[in-house]
Amino acid sequence: MIAIDVPIGLARATPRACDVDARRFLGAPRASSVFPAPSRAALGAASYADACARSLHACGRRLSRQLYGILGKISEVDRLLTPALQSRVREVHPEVTFAVLAGRGRGLARSKKTPAGERERLAILKRMMPAFDPERVRRTVGAAAVARDDIVDAVACLVTASRIHDRAALVFPRAATPERDPRGLRMEIVA
Repeated sequence: MIAIDVPIGLARATPRACDVDARRFLGAPRASSVFPAPSRAALGAASYADACARSLHACGRRLSRQLYGILGKISEVDRLLTPALQSRVREVHPEVTFAVLAGRGRGLARSKKTPAGERERLAILKRMMPAFDPERVRRTVGAAAVARDDIVDAVACLVTASRIHDRAALVFPRAATPERDPRGLRMEIVA
């Protein structure tokens, strides 16, 4: 099972129901961590301005700089993934995972970028994983290659992969039948 924090399945124009449902579940202040997936029309853009123009034409909204920063990764996943591969490769979102694991029915109060927010997330993960030191992991893989919060998020993705395997994961949107994009990919976030 592979759990990735990259959008899988791209809507033509309207926001994906999974993004809307996950944001609603998280509530303030974490809802903004789930930003809308781009329209497939934005993929392959040569610049930020080009991506915004393509998106504006396709769905009436521009891309955020943060979304544009991962557009290449989204494009790569979109090129490689098929509906059949979705049985083993699933879209997850760490903040949604932390909210589900915390059992409060909403997102965590503290930002993952703060020491208190990191401690809160590590305490949640400790219930499912052996303890680990994000800084030690960071030094092992190369401090310039990854941030501490990315390591904690990656472990949350690993926990979600295990939950998917054990059929214990929660799927957003919480509808009976997931939306599919024009290529047949399910548009869902799993936690």
